[in-house]
Amino acid sequence: MIVDLYLRKSTKDEGRSVERQLAELTEAAGGENLTIGRVFVDPDFSASRYRRRERPDYAQLLQHIQAGECRMLGILEASRGSRDLTEWSALLDLCRKLDVRIWVRSHERVYDLSRRRDWRALADEGLDAADESEKISERVRSGKRKAAREGKPPGRLAYGFTRTYDEKGNFVAQLAHPEQAPIVAEMVRRVAAGEALFAIAADLNARGITMPGGSPWAGRFVRQTVLRPAYAGRRVHQGADVSKAAWEPIVDVDEWRKAKAILTRPERRSTTRGTALSHWLSGAVLCGGCRRSRLVAKTQGASGRPMRYMCEACGKVFINGAHLEDVVERMILARLAQRGVRLRPKIDDAAVRAAEAEIAKLEERLDEHYAEASKGRLSARGLTVVEGAIMADIEREKAKIRRADAGQGPVTAEPAEIIAGWPDYPPEKKRRVAMWMADLVVVPALRKGPGFDVRRIAESRWSGDPKTWGELYSAGRDTT
Repeated sequence: MIVDLYLRKSTKDEGRSVERQLAELTEAAGGENLTIGRVFVDPDFSASRYRRRERPDYAQLLQHIQAGECRMLGILEASRGSRDLTEWSALLDLCRKLDVRIWVRSHERVYDLSRRRDWRALADEGLDAADESEKISERVRSGKRKAAREGKPPGRLAYGFTRTYDEKGNFVAQLAHPEQAPIVAEMVRRVAAGEALFAIAADLNARGITMPGGSPWAGRFVRQTVLRPAYAGRRVHQGADVSKAAWEPIVDVDEWRKAKAILTRPERRSTTRGTALSHWLSGAVLCGGCRRSRLVAKTQGASGRPMRYMCEACGKVFINGAHLEDVVERMILARLAQRGVRLRPKIDDAAVRAAEAEIAKLEERLDEHYAEASKGRLSARGLTVVEGAIMADIEREKAKIRRADAGQGPVTAEPAEIIAGWPDYPPEKKRRVAMWMADLVVVPALRKGPGFDVRRIAESRWSGDPKTWGELYSAGRDTT
């Protein structure tokens, strides 16, 4: 009989990798006269009700069962299926309805859910798994509350601090980082003195001081850093200031309070207003000054219209937002109206690099299994199943590369349809079209005076075109 397998491992599940589960199930299947069919794999995915993301292969497994293509489902143990009681019960009901049997390797038996006792046994297993998940969650929350009351630091190490541990790896103390702490204190001091966030970020970048990971500072990141109560020696839990911290402040507390009052006063408009995009070129235009960051919209007054687009990283580039939007819009619509124009979407380099890195990891894992098989530690049957599962993962990553090569593009790819729908497009969709069609660049101002200097966007180019707009259109004159 053919058995389809479901393999899952949570990120904190030690010693039970999906490869090991697969090898164990494959070996056991041979002794049970079972033939391995499809293998569904969710590595590093939680199955509790506290999970933050859904399991893609689990969803495919349900579709596979609903399509009537599964006669037996194999899992290593019940908790691999789910630790969410509602979800587990729904799976049992689906399998009972479609007469799908469940083979649980750890029980060394196959369950026929049409039998009341079999259904009850697996239902109890699901209850135990869900209860264990609740116990773990309770312990974690209790530990966090206790740490907060005692002023101990939360899990992630914040910029500006360093930590010490004993020989067993237990936390000992949180201390000021010798290089980062003075930078935090400087930010707080400059904000308290009334200096602009973007100016502070630009100065830090000019001095070669980067954020953790090497990214350049931006005004919004300076703001987020300055507002952290940890620097003033306060412990916050779930948004509430609960106690004095167990570590010493690394900034002047009075200055921090003054800086916080400045950054949180009601009349101050934050540059971050939720996830909805307000101005369609925000994040779509490369700064021609630092060549590292993208321009963001800065608004003024109650109208919400863009006062200007600017680079928060270097502070060298800022431009009238209404003029820039107007000129770019006219360029895009004119381009779409050209007869015979071919829209060549860009390749998503980041997605391609990520997929290529994942393929390399999967191929390395596959080589390890080949080595195990050559030493007799993995049977031919086990190698066949493992190879099939990993090759399926490799194919999924290759499909991502193909999608990136094809380009996502806007929802409507026909030029005439884009032109017709443009007036009603929301900002997010306009930005997608702009980024799909062009590599936009704005350089620092070349002259002073009113009007829009088109030379500032001359280094932009249409996607896939080696020539810049300046080369294509001889952009040497001003326009208003």
